[in-house]
Amino acid sequence: MAHFLLHDTANNETTSCTTPYLQDPDNPMWNNCEGDQEAVSPKTIFKYTAATSEVEINQLWICEVENKTHPLSYFSSAKTKLAGLLDCVDDPTQTKCVVSDEKISSFDGDYVTPVWNSDTVDIIPPSEKEVLGTPWNETPCIGTSFSYPNWDVQNVTHEKGDDGAILSFRLNNHANNQSVVCTAKGGGWTICDGNSTEVRFTEETSELSVNQTVTFRAIGTAPIDIESNKSTYIKGSLTEPIELSPNVAPEGVNHPGCLETSEEPTWIVTSWLWNEIWRGSYSTGNLTATFHNPSTGFNLTCTGDGEELNRDGRYGHDRWWGCALARSPFDDYRITSSIKLNPPHGRLLHKPALPAKFRAVGDVDTSLDCSWNNDTSTDVFVKTCRQTDLPLTVRGTLAERLELAPDAFFELPPEGYSCTIASVLSTQWRTGFTSDSLYTTPALASSFKTNVRFDIQFVAIDGYQFVEYSGLETTPYLPTSDPSRWYECKDYANGIQSSDAWARQSLECKWQLDLATGYVAINHTWFCDDKDPENPIIFTGSGSRFYDTSCYVYRRDEEITCNVVGLNPPPVLPTYLSWKKVPAAELRA
Repeated sequence: MAHFLLHDTANNETTSCTTPYLQDPDNPMWNNCEGDQEAVSPKTIFKYTAATSEVEINQLWICEVENKTHPLSYFSSAKTKLAGLLDCVDDPTQTKCVVSDEKISSFDGDYVTPVWNSDTVDIIPPSEKEVLGTPWNETPCIGTSFSYPNWDVQNVTHEKGDDGAILSFRLNNHANNQSVVCTAKGGGWTICDGNSTEVRFTEETSELSVNQTVTFRAIGTAPIDIESNKSTYIKGSLTEPIELSPNVAPEGVNHPGCLETSEEPTWIVTSWLWNEIWRGSYSTGNLTATFHNPSTGFNLTCTGDGEELNRDGRYGHDRWWGCALARSPFDDYRITSSIKLNPPHGRLLHKPALPAKFRAVGDVDTSLDCSWNNDTSTDVFVKTCRQTDLPLTVRGTLAERLELAPDAFFELPPEGYSCTIASVLSTQWRTGFTSDSLYTTPALASSFKTNVRFDIQFVAIDGYQFVEYSGLETTPYLPTSDPSRWYECKDYANGIQSSDAWARQSLECKWQLDLATGYVAINHTWFCDDKDPENPIIFTGSGSRFYDTSCYVYRRDEEITCNVVGLNPPPVLPTYLSWKKVPAAELRA
């Protein structure tokens, strides 16, 4: 057994150190010194090797716990030899050795921590912009300006002048419902009342061009009948704050040749699988098929699962199975499809519908290659059938054709959330992090471990992504700490995406965290296609913020826990933000 008093110069504290029980002189154990039980008091362990008369000390202590950053942990290791200093006395039951105080010399330890690598971080300057509320589509003027920066030309009068045609009219802005009186003459740009609008009439082509700025800037051109009193609709394109030509038409409407090929509809079956599952007296069937519609360019997948079958293999309810829906802001005009299979005859029926335009139905005989997989122990018999000749063409007949108004898909009242609007006007990331540092065994520096939970909520995508990372790389006390490292924005905890919108629209996302200073940085690339699906906009933004953290030391649990201060900490705003339009095909590639 060993006992001594240890005076700690750094903390000006004396602690009693005693082995609690007899230990092997040649293989001693690490023992706790008594120490103070306050949260930030030093934690000291020691071992005494009798064979070499050597005392080894390891100590961890914490400074600056109130400095609003991660508390600074210090770890030091030291040894001192007592050989030649011991005065020993033997008696029949024990040997007792002591060292007088005047023989003891002070000794120094070697620092293992702290190791702070914050100077290796290339800091992105935090944005000084004001935090804006998220502009939803309903926001007056903003939402409509992004949705349809268009005009109506009304009350047109026409006369001949010395310099050519003179066209007078009233121009009504659909976005803000404001009107302005204009006169176009001379073939050049002419300023209208209010100085925010320019118009130009090209007499040779009867085209009227408009260039208007009302916070937003838009430009558009359309042919105009100067002899008619009818209102002329001019579809505009934004140039500021972002270059954007809204296209709210349902998927497939603008596909080349849609009108002509729809008169004789066909569908191409590219994959086809039918299963019959027999469990005693209860039988089910399921079909998975993928179709391509050449008229709309739309690919659809149809699945029917668990349909109960009669004993002869017929559908119990003569049921049509639904297929994947096209993406469309017009619920009444999106492409909808359904299929039905007559298993005994191998006849596939297809009934797609574009309710306000075309409705068609078709069927085809299938050539199936079937096999059985039987499990007699569970009385389950599975019949799997595949189409032997793919692709399979299903020819249809047109059941209904309806005419639509020419401007049916020009404008859509903006509703709900807009990725484009939020990305342009209010890009921000809501973040938070929690760190837990364990110091259970200061005998070895590698026993330190900091777990970090980091989460991101990105306003523009309207999704929530939770990322979690734990590992020695984030432990700010060790040489392996690398605060300059960029982590992927994915869930390290369970390997799954928690947001479908994030999984679809986030192209690349990385985050950076320096626990020593509370520095958080985001580097993110995403796309929005809610305004023009055929020409999505790719955004790239990066930003940072220094967060205050509040840290607690739990001595009993030997843990340091730090959290971001405040229930709703300010978001990370973009220091750099850029965007570009790309064709949808290029983005998919």
